[in-house]
Amino acid sequence: MTRAAIYARYSSDRQKATSIEDQIAMARRECDRKGWTVVEVFDDREMTGRNMRRPGLQRLKDASARGEIDVVVVEALDRLTRKVADALNLFDLYQFQGVELYSVNEGKQDFMRVMLLGFGAQEVSAKISVHTRRGMQGAISRGRLHTSAYGYHKREEPANTNREIAPEEARVVLRIFRETAEGRSAMAIAKGLNADRIPAPKGGTWEPSTIRGRKDRQEGILNNRLYIGEASVCKFGRRYHPETGAKAIYSTEEDMVQKTFEELRIIPQDLWDQVQAERATRTRRATVSGNPQAARRSKHLLSGLLVCDCCGAPYIKTSRNRFQCREARKGACNNKVTIRQDRIEARVFDALRAELRNADLMGQFEAAFQAELRALESTDFGAAIKAAKAQLALARKARDGIMRAIEQGADFADYSARDKELKAEMAALEDRIAHLEAQQAEKDATPPDIPAIFEAALKDLEALLGDPDLVARANEELATLVRSITLLPDPESKDGLAAEIHMDLGSLRSRAWDRDMSQGQSS
Repeated sequence: MTRAAIYARYSSDRQKATSIEDQIAMARRECDRKGWTVVEVFDDREMTGRNMRRPGLQRLKDASARGEIDVVVVEALDRLTRKVADALNLFDLYQFQGVELYSVNEGKQDFMRVMLLGFGAQEVSAKISVHTRRGMQGAISRGRLHTSAYGYHKREEPANTNREIAPEEARVVLRIFRETAEGRSAMAIAKGLNADRIPAPKGGTWEPSTIRGRKDRQEGILNNRLYIGEASVCKFGRRYHPETGAKAIYSTEEDMVQKTFEELRIIPQDLWDQVQAERATRTRRATVSGNPQAARRSKHLLSGLLVCDCCGAPYIKTSRNRFQCREARKGACNNKVTIRQDRIEARVFDALRAELRNADLMGQFEAAFQAELRALESTDFGAAIKAAKAQLALARKARDGIMRAIEQGADFADYSARDKELKAEMAALEDRIAHLEAQQAEKDATPPDIPAIFEAALKDLEALLGDPDLVARANEELATLVRSITLLPDPESKDGLAAEIHMDLGSLRSRAWDRDMSQGQSS
């Protein structure tokens, strides 16, 4: 008996709740047709496929780890995830556990299909992200700041900008900078603020990290350049670890848009400069060295696949970017020809791409992409945007009520928790509105050239598989597709080496002889 687990998901901004039942019904029919017994159904409702810590998905992974299922059935791969790396992580995990991954729309999944179909879903998600960032860049040029920075509140009647200084909070910001310039630590400042019963930005008590933050991410009170009137967007991007959900921040300076709003300045320039100099003095320390982990060479895509045709020994990395026969390096083989990593990888991937350009795989890729586009087309983003804006207005009204109560003498401590909830709700709704508007823009955009996107995926195989987070696993998967690459000295071949590439792509079985890839392959 084959034990099947069904997984379904819908995102609130993409589908209706009935989509879950539709997905499950479709998967059950497929299991009946296959003769599989459905032992459990898992689902996640109103959750994005970019979040890999979804409760339903985690329960599915736990069941798989306990050996309770033999196959995971989904309507389409993008129900599990919308990122290539996440898709490959899941595929790798299920393969390790002896669990098959099966898509009703796309069939049994293998490494290459997961990668290419995942690339299609990721492209749609990426296009939406581009629209979102573009909207943020345009908004700041119009004075619309998408920020909830401490020291500011939203203007009732926007003029040059939609934010204005909140006097009480601004005085706290100025106090923090002055005390830092005087040499007080973030801990001492936090203790002083708490002793004076001044609420922290998100309610509750002050933490040193709220003041100190992280300079490399421009987080924290002391790093926020809006306090000197400099507003910017898109200076950082975010990635999330597929297993732990931990956020990683990376710089995107090429996308950054910055504008100065002198009316938003809280900190005088001389005080800002004094504080930054004081902090630099405190954090200056000796460079830490001697970490043996840092000296390790990262695994590369062709590890263990390159073989010397003269002696049968492996080609190994002998410098940062060159391979050489291991025995020749010791003087035990006459094959002295070395080859650059990028050169041999290019030749191998040219051969692999030629085998992957087939109508069946292209058809699956196009079907998956069209499903993404149909989901966009069928969604009424206008109604979703209107509903989100209505929710935002209610949250703002509730928070205004709290502020009026405090102004009339109520104790802030009585409202602190609710105020914190409302701030978080407003921030989430503002993000949701921006995301929905980006999706609406994507829906209205010119339909993409799907064959060109498929070709781009093939063209970028090295980059996709060479991602530092994927390269070790990609090497293991490549070993099942490219059995070996034997290198033989040959003055007439590229790089002075002929490469015999032994491939096994499941139904696409071939043995390609490579003297000069521009001249084609022969079996």
